[in-house]
Order: sequence, then C-alpha cells, then structure tokens
Amino acid sequence: MAKIPVVILTGFLGAGKTTLLNRILTAPHGHRIAVVINEFGEVGIDHHLIVASDEEIFQMNNGCICCTVQGDLLRVLLQLLERRGDFDYLVVETSGLADPTVIVQTLLLDERIRLDFELQAVVTVVDGLHIEQQLVAQHEAREQIACADAILLNKTDLITPEEADDLTARLGEMNPTARVTPTRNAEVDIGELLEMRAFDLEAKREAVRNGHHHEHQPSVKTVSFVQPGDLNKTRLSHWFRSVLVEKGPDILRMKGILNMYGDSHQFVFHGVHSMFEGRLGREWEDGEERINRLVFIGRNLDGEELQGGLKTCLRSEDEAATDSGLDIYRDVSSFTLDQIRVWVRQALEFPSKTPITIKEVPCVKPDCPPIETAIMVFLENEPPRFYKIQKTINEVNFDSVYNLIENPMPCC
Repeated sequence: MAKIPVVILTGFLGAGKTTLLNRILTAPHGHRIAVVINEFGEVGIDHHLIVASDEEIFQMNNGCICCTVQGDLLRVLLQLLERRGDFDYLVVETSGLADPTVIVQTLLLDERIRLDFELQAVVTVVDGLHIEQQLVAQHEAREQIACADAILLNKTDLITPEEADDLTARLGEMNPTARVTPTRNAEVDIGELLEMRAFDLEAKREAVRNGHHHEHQPSVKTVSFVQPGDLNKTRLSHWFRSVLVEKGPDILRMKGILNMYGDSHQFVFHGVHSMFEGRLGREWEDGEERINRLVFIGRNLDGEELQGGLKTCLRSEDEAATDSGLDIYRDVSSFTLDQIRVWVRQALEFPSKTPITIKEVPCVKPDCPPIETAIMVFLENEPPRFYKIQKTINEVNFDSVYNLIENPMPCC
C-alpha cells in the first residue's frame, strides 16, 4: 500500500488554524481525513461532526476520524495504523506555542512510522493583524514560519492591501522556499493544499538565488545559495555529517537539490535539526545546467561557511583525470543491475515488467556507510516507492534485497 501523506498544520495562537481545520474537514475535496489534535476540548471542531467515544480516536459523521494527543504522538500514530483503511490523509494540528519540528522528527525518526507515513507539507497559518508584534516577542512564531512549506497569510481583510503586500514580501524573505498565500478566514483550495508536494523543490528553484542571505531577527536566519559543479558523494556525505553534528540543534529546516557526479538523477534532501532525509529525484534533462541548490533556515547560521563547505565536496580537475582510480566512480556491470531488479521484483512481489532505478547515493548518518544503494520502483498510477540498502551496488546480494520486506529504509 502507498504511504499515508501527512500535513502538519501549525501557526501562532489566534492565527486561524481551527478555522482552516474545519474547512479541511467539511470541504467537498473527496478525501477521507484523519486529524490529530493537541487537546480535543480546546479545538472548535463543529460538534455535529463528532461521534462520541471512550477511545482517543473519534469517528466523525462525515467519514473522517479524529484523535487527541494528550500523550505520546507516536502511540497515536500506531493506533491510527490499525484503522488505515478508514482515511486517505493525516492532518496533525499543533498548538499555537508548539515547535513543528518535533512532529517532523517523529515522522522521520521512527522506522515503523516511516514505513506507512510520508510527510507531505508543513502549513503555517499567520495572523496578518498581529504577526509584527509576534515576530518581535515570540520565537515560536518565527520558527513556525521558518519550518513552513506553505504559509497562509490570514486575516488580510483586517489590514490594508499595502500592508498585506509588505507582509507577503517579508514572509517570502523569511522563508524563500515557502509559498505565501494571502487569505481571509482561511479560505483556500483545500484539495490543492492536501495534494501539494512540498518537498519537490522544482517548483521553488527560482526562489534559491546565489548568495542571498536573509536576516530577520537576531537569531533566525535564512541561508540560500546555488553552486554549479559535480559533487563527490563521499566527501558530501562526510561534510553533511559534520554540519549536522555541529549545527543540527540550530537548523530549523533544510532543503536542496544536488548534482552527484556521474548520476543521471537529481538527489533531493530535506530535514530538521539533525534529522536528514535524502532520495533520488527526477532525471536531469538533456542540456539542463546541473546546479546544486540549498536552503538552510535556522539560528546562528554562517552562509559563507556553509557554501565554502559545499565547495570542498566538488569534483576537482585532478579527479577528472583519475576517475578510474576512485572507488565511488567504479564501473557497475549492467548484469549486476539487472540481477538486483530481478531480486526486487521477486522479493517484493512486483510485476515482472515494473521499471526500477538503482543508484548509489550519499548517506549522512554517522553509523552508516557514506555511500548506499537507493532503489526507486515505478508502479502504474502510484507515486514512486523508495528503498535503501546500506551497501554499495556491487555489495548487494539477495539477502540485502529480501531484508527490504521488513525495513525498506533502514537508516532514514
């Protein structure tokens, strides 16, 4: 079964999260929604939607289900898996003072959750009337904006058009990869909001300009840059590991598209704090300039230092002359790739003609090898399925593939 897409709904107190949540539950978008909320009694979901229950999970009259998070989010998510056939999307609504990166980390860290849930987007609702004061006084408001994939500038009917334009521009500077949408009473296309693929940075590539470093508050900063050139996978892996060890607690969000030497596919990554998830993206098009695009949002970030570190991962002219001597550029037999495809189809019970892409990718986890094998399976009318084996391609055997049944992404 395909993974359950997850949308995290956040925003400071009074921004309009509850209004948006009610729209998600009542709009005719054709999807069945599961909602996780912080405290059932504090959320103004229309009472006629709820069917009373002694459990933490409530059945709604419109076919959706609702849960309270008074304890452990992980436990509630596992409970929801027992009713997986009852819903298509999961919406997690945070409290106004919550740090959404905690929920992101839960979705990325736990192996069982990663098997069945996939983070789709972080949506932050902003109070257009009060956000200026909140940005000055409340670090939570700044961090919720920094973590967002989509920002709804709400209550624009209470401010002037000029003020709305200024706020839209400022929010865009604070988070250059987030789409900013002015709204009144949280009126947005709910179907489009649910179905957005926030971690596909293709739609945001123009937002990442060379050397643009935005400073808003003394502690929160956005560093975004583009860097041409081919990356050495091994050096990139070690560089990212050092960045996450040294700066992980201060990184609120990071995203990027990377160009690995000798690879026909983009490498797409995102993460929060020390949690990092990377996967194969689309193929580079013929004639397309292969540019590395990175965005870091967090506290006390040094843009020149980060870009300088990435430059140390670039393939040099000396390496170009001695490619055959480098382990990461060794030849891989087409027969080896074909054998792995056969094993994947057999072990995971895919049709015999299922297209499968196999690539070596960097891994940034300290206890993992720097280069691993990524497998992407393309099933008809479904999003690609991703798998990872903690070995290089030439080291993969049938047992490695068979283990994917229990653990498709062993370190991500």
